[in-house]
Amino acid sequence: MPMKRTLLQFCVVALLVASSVIAGDTFELRGRVTNELTEEQHRAVTVVVTDRLGTELARTRPDKSGRYQIKISGPQFIIIKAELEGFPTLRYQLDTKQYKESTTDREENRVFGEMRIQTYYQNITFGVAQPRLEVPSEAPAPMSLEELLANEEPAVVKDYQEARRQREGGALKKAVDSFEKLTKKHPEFYIGLVDFGMILVAQQENDRALDVFTRARDLRPGHSWGYIGLGMVLNNKKDYQGASQHLEKAVSLEPTSVNAQFQLGFALFNLGEMDRSLTCFQRVVDLNPAFNPMAYKYISSIYVKKNNAAGAGKALRSYLAQFPDAPDRDRVEQILKKLGQ
Repeated sequence: MPMKRTLLQFCVVALLVASSVIAGDTFELRGRVTNELTEEQHRAVTVVVTDRLGTELARTRPDKSGRYQIKISGPQFIIIKAELEGFPTLRYQLDTKQYKESTTDREENRVFGEMRIQTYYQNITFGVAQPRLEVPSEAPAPMSLEELLANEEPAVVKDYQEARRQREGGALKKAVDSFEKLTKKHPEFYIGLVDFGMILVAQQENDRALDVFTRARDLRPGHSWGYIGLGMVLNNKKDYQGASQHLEKAVSLEPTSVNAQFQLGFALFNLGEMDRSLTCFQRVVDLNPAFNPMAYKYISSIYVKKNNAAGAGKALRSYLAQFPDAPDRDRVEQILKKLGQ
C-alpha cells in the first residue's frame, strides 16, 4: 500500500511540471460554447480578444457546433469577451505565462513553417453566475488600470501605450528599453513600473524585477499590484517565505485577486503549508474556474498528500470538465483510474 501511494503522488505531481513556451509568442486560442444552443445561436456569439487596455487583438464567431479558434500574436495577459443577445456578457482573463505551466512542448506545440504555435483553451458558458468571495468591508476597492491611467498626463499615457504595443508585438528588447526610459523620466509612474516588472519577470530578470516592484510597492503601499509582483519574483527565486509575506498583504488588500490567490497558494504549497495552500487554490477556482488549469492540479496533489483519493479525483474531474480539450486528458484519466475514481 505505501508503494501504491508513492506512485499516485508521483503521477499527480507529474502534472505540475512546467513547459518552456515563452508568453507573448504567437499562439492559438480555442474553445467552445458549453450551453445547449441552436446552430443559429452558436453562430451569433461574438468572441473578442483584447489586451488589458481594451485594444482589440482579434475577433471571431463559433461554428454551428459552438467551437471557435483564433490565432493571435498576443501579450502575456489577454481578456476574452463573449457576447450573445439575451445573455450577460462574459469576460475571462488569461495569463499565458501561468497557463503554459499546464502543458508540454511535445504535446502542445505544432510547427507552422518555422514558427511554434502554443494552443490555449477557454470554454464559454453563458448564464452561469461565477461564485464570488465576500470582500471584507475594511478592504479598500483597488483602483483599476483605467483609473490609474486617468490620473496621468496624456504624454505619459501615450509613451506607456507605445511601450505596451512594443511588448505585445514581440519586440521585448525595445519594450524593456522604453519602459526603463519611461520610469526613469517619470519615477512615480506606478503602472509603468508594474508593467516593466512584469516584462522582467517574463524574461527571468528577477533581480531587476525585484527592484522595480519594490519601487512600485513603495509608491502605492495601499495597492495590491506591487505586492503581487514582489511575490511572483520571490516565488521565481524560490524564496517562498518572503513571497508568502508579500502575497498575504496583496490578498488582504484585494481578496478577489485571482492572481494573488494563485501565487500565494503556490508559495504555501512549496512551504509545505498544505491546508492554507488548498484554501488559496480553492478560492482561485471559485472566483474564476477558467483562470488557470494548474489550480485544479495543485488541489489534486494536495489531496493525494493527504491520502484523500476522493478529493484528488474530484479536482481532476473538475479540471477535465472545465477544460474538456485539455492536451493531457489521457494522462489525467489514467491517474483517475489509479486513484480508483
